[in-house]
Amino acid sequence: MYISTIERLLTSSAAALILEAVATPKPGNVHKYHSYEDMRLEHFIVSASASIWCFRKLLIATLNSGLRRETYVPGIGETILCCVRNSREWHRGGNVNLGTSTIFSILLPSIFLTEIMYGKVSLETLSSMSKVIVGKTTVDDAVKYYEAIRVASPRYLGRVNNAPIPDVYDEKYEFKIRSNNITLHYVLKYASTEDVVSRTCINGLKEVIEGYRYLEEFFRRYGDINNAIVLTYLKLLSKYDDFIVLRKHGKTVSSYVKNRASKIIKLIEEDFDKGFNLLKEFDNELFVRKINPGSIADLTAASIVLALFMGKVKV
Repeated sequence: MYISTIERLLTSSAAALILEAVATPKPGNVHKYHSYEDMRLEHFIVSASASIWCFRKLLIATLNSGLRRETYVPGIGETILCCVRNSREWHRGGNVNLGTSTIFSILLPSIFLTEIMYGKVSLETLSSMSKVIVGKTTVDDAVKYYEAIRVASPRYLGRVNNAPIPDVYDEKYEFKIRSNNITLHYVLKYASTEDVVSRTCINGLKEVIEGYRYLEEFFRRYGDINNAIVLTYLKLLSKYDDFIVLRKHGKTVSSYVKNRASKIIKLIEEDFDKGFNLLKEFDNELFVRKINPGSIADLTAASIVLALFMGKVKV
């Protein structure tokens, strides 16, 4: 029984990472017709394949915890690091999976433990379980997470000064994390004020579940997985500041992106063809300006995992 759940979660994860990457057009993101110099569609596809073995190990650890009726899941930080390292070994591009690896390393054990503990997965119990799991992350998880960030080396990351957590590029980061007993939960909580990926990891997967509901609705309405994913992305983009956009382009640009996405999603609901043409123009505009809302794409991918696992969408 539980082996089949692991298989479903792994299939859902790989499929979600690839489906999100190829969904077209997602304004500013890599997709079938747009690539950046250090981020190509092929990088995302290879990264998805390379990450599955890391998630498999995490889910086996989750199963062992669940069979003991424990909610501590070992290896969350190690899983994030494993995904980033494996990805780097298989492609020559830049950071394509730090965000998804972080969310998935909370989401997947949360789904699995919820099923083990309750016999089925409801959104309410899933949300509660995720808070418990991330709340029990450790200092070791934080150290591995920092190492993963250093390996991924995202260009948008700024330096941290006079903060309760060490700067990720501080050579003494591990000593400072251990000596101050800083857990992964603490790191994510500190980052959550700006970063929507960190925020969803500690708040019960609120934005992921929200995206799941959008995806379910758009799939039911339009019957097409590509359109459902694109519109879910656009809906989330209209509601949340993207951390990468904030870091690289500032608040004014981030607000512009949100407002434009909001107007386009409303137009699509009124006149699909007219709105979708405007969406394509928006995609080209952001691509030319190199505005890439990658954090929202990460939320979208996680929403797809949940929708596939729950059987709410099919390709």
